[in-house]
Amino acid sequence: MDKEQNLATVVLSRINDFLGEHGLAKARRLRSRAGVAERFNFGEGVCLEVLDATLLATAKVVEVCELHGKKKVLAIAPYFSPAVADRLSSACVNYADTAGNLHLRLGGNMLCVKNCPRPAALIRRVTPGRCWNPQGMKVLFLLLTESSALQWTYREIAKKSGVSLGTVSNVIQEAIGRQYLLKWDKGYRWGNKARMIDLWTANYAEILLPRLDIEHYQGTMEHWEADGVLLPAGETAAAMAGLMKSTNLQFWRQGGIAKVIARNRWRADANGNIEVIKAFWPESRTLAKAVPWLLVYAGLMVLDDSRCHEAAEEVRRIYLEVEK
Repeated sequence: MDKEQNLATVVLSRINDFLGEHGLAKARRLRSRAGVAERFNFGEGVCLEVLDATLLATAKVVEVCELHGKKKVLAIAPYFSPAVADRLSSACVNYADTAGNLHLRLGGNMLCVKNCPRPAALIRRVTPGRCWNPQGMKVLFLLLTESSALQWTYREIAKKSGVSLGTVSNVIQEAIGRQYLLKWDKGYRWGNKARMIDLWTANYAEILLPRLDIEHYQGTMEHWEADGVLLPAGETAAAMAGLMKSTNLQFWRQGGIAKVIARNRWRADANGNIEVIKAFWPESRTLAKAVPWLLVYAGLMVLDDSRCHEAAEEVRRIYLEVEK
């Protein structure tokens, strides 16, 4: 049984646990066949098409459900955070996850379970393989955010991503094998860049971000240094683009920030309103004024805040929209 079938099986089991506890008839799984998506049959003429929403942005889930008819689709995933669950239920989207959270409109009835915690048994790595370890993600980040990098030599890619030559070779060969990358002229092109953005964003939250050095401070930014050491991240970048309002400050740092801390009188505070993340790209790729929008998008999506997810969807629409 493959990964998608396992997900559907577990979700259906959680749904049936709930239905059984309340004396309701259990749903049946209708196997997918050529040209027909997998469905859950709830009886009395209610049959929902299953949509694997594991790696889809919330706006994309809503869009797909609207396209197929919200009353006919059930979005499933290992886990929907409370913020995402609220967005989906507000949009009248049926959903269920392996934690037991669900929102179902069945005939004239509405069934809802909220705030079930993330299952401890969930595998942290969203996608296995060399592409999706921390070093591999650095390579993919460069390829996704430097328009000409797909035509660079392995040596150039290694230098700008801060990894070994062997790592670059392994990652690119695996990417070709998975059809993430397609050979094209003297370099490569993406098989599906939109899908790669989803994959990179999902794995950023689980694989790369937890391994980065993050510092927290309390204070304000009264004196902004123009030396490019601090670059706006997440909420701050979105706020500066007029996509949201936030009292929090988030930055990426490319070097020491002792001068900034002293001038603005920041004090270290684990619960402070300022977050500073050490850059994972090398000095050979020092960014001048801003980080790529992919990193802003990923930074917003990792936060359990519906406002941030709304801003992320705007970032995706305005700055990251690409052909499928």
